[in-house]
Amino acid sequence: MEGWVLTTRTIVENLHNTWLYRTIEDWSRRDALKIREELGLASFSVTSSDTVEMYTSIKRHILSKTIRDSETLDFLMKVPSWVGFSLDGDDFRSGQQLIGTAREEAIAMLWLMALPKIIISPTTLPESYPIEGIRGFIKRILDSDDSRNELREQMSTEMESRDIPDIVFNPNPIGRGYMIDESIRDQRLRALIALVVMKSSGCPFDLDEVFSLDEKGIVEEATANIVTMHAQTMLRNQITGGGGLRPFDWPLIGNPEICGRLFMTLDILAQSATKMVACSMFSSDKEKWSDLDFMAFLIQELADYYSEIVRTRLGKGQNHELSLFVDLINEEKMEIAKRLLDSSDIGHDLFDELTEYKQRAKTGEKPDISPERRFGVVLSTLKQSLEEEKLESIPRETIIDQVDDTFDAIVEVVESYLDSLGDEAERFTQALCFETSIRLIQLLDLGEAMMDLPWVSRFIAEESARTDITDGDLSKLDDKYRIQRIVSGYAGGVTYLILQHQSNFK
Repeated sequence: MEGWVLTTRTIVENLHNTWLYRTIEDWSRRDALKIREELGLASFSVTSSDTVEMYTSIKRHILSKTIRDSETLDFLMKVPSWVGFSLDGDDFRSGQQLIGTAREEAIAMLWLMALPKIIISPTTLPESYPIEGIRGFIKRILDSDDSRNELREQMSTEMESRDIPDIVFNPNPIGRGYMIDESIRDQRLRALIALVVMKSSGCPFDLDEVFSLDEKGIVEEATANIVTMHAQTMLRNQITGGGGLRPFDWPLIGNPEICGRLFMTLDILAQSATKMVACSMFSSDKEKWSDLDFMAFLIQELADYYSEIVRTRLGKGQNHELSLFVDLINEEKMEIAKRLLDSSDIGHDLFDELTEYKQRAKTGEKPDISPERRFGVVLSTLKQSLEEEKLESIPRETIIDQVDDTFDAIVEVVESYLDSLGDEAERFTQALCFETSIRLIQLLDLGEAMMDLPWVSRFIAEESARTDITDGDLSKLDDKYRIQRIVSGYAGGVTYLILQHQSNFK
């Protein structure tokens, strides 16, 4: 039996594992007349209404009942136009036809969002992922109307064998009712379907890079996205554990076998992630991650897990030993990664490393962090947290703390070089603050705020000085606090711009 056929079987077997299927099932059993009644469209007519606006409204209504994330919902609504499709309002002959077509397209999009999540069983180990079968399935869903129909027939066969014959998997309504130059229709429809699949995988991508891929390339890209998502999820699940098995629940630090299992998963993750062309998640300055980068990524995942334990246990009494353990690993993760890179028994050696750091934390050893190193670690941590979470969803307190940490590190860097900088200290501080602010603004995708940074930072610095004068606290205006005032002005400016951007999403 061909691999893609077995993949359809896996998908049907895993349907119960996704809440998206329940919505698909619900909307599949509602006809256009019932939807019309629900939306109060009894008087709707294609001759007296804006059919394009009505189609869009119905499609958004259906998708919004399932897709709660506004950014993902907007993506699904806009992606057809991004690839070049435009709705043909004259194509609809009746209100019932329009509602039915919008419903079918929305259901098809929900199917595409569900597929990446259930195409691999959650219990399948990464080294056993049926990559050829996934690739064959993706090729058929992207190739042509005929191949999609073939896929639909096979899915129907599998679903009927499990007594769900009335729920139809049909990706072909995607693009139906839209206009586009026929010479590029197949290529753009392929891109449209791939983009929805890739969006579901959670790996960020560059639209222009996706459009530049040929037919084979886009199949490989979508396949790599799916495998990467599952491998990354598996890696985190292996660290967090479940039920009665939590191998890294402090003071536990796993064992050689469990640590070795992490690297087997990391290997599959690295293989798939490096195949992605349009995703920048596993690259630095447009360079693909090296083996060392992936090794450091795993160490960071462990450190982040232990950091979360520190955070959740704060109310139960602070664990200084665990906090030190996390600080040591964060500070020396690249050194750990380099040592592990040449290991012949990597699981055993990682366990030994964790054991050593646990002992160092127990004796109260604190990491010896140079100002430059702390500055780099702070920026790296902020970059990673933003890659994993949308800016508007991060609590304000967390943003303020992270920005403060970044600029506090600048103060440490400048003060460590005060003797050698001499009269250039202030100019150096201004340059470093400005460059850091720009990096943060670009990292946060707030390019439009760049022009506002100088005057906002200057205003905050002046207001701070005015407040000190009003309060009679003139000591803070001494020259020895000049560096701190410069840094605080930029920190306040960046924080203000970020919070202003966040407020636009409220």
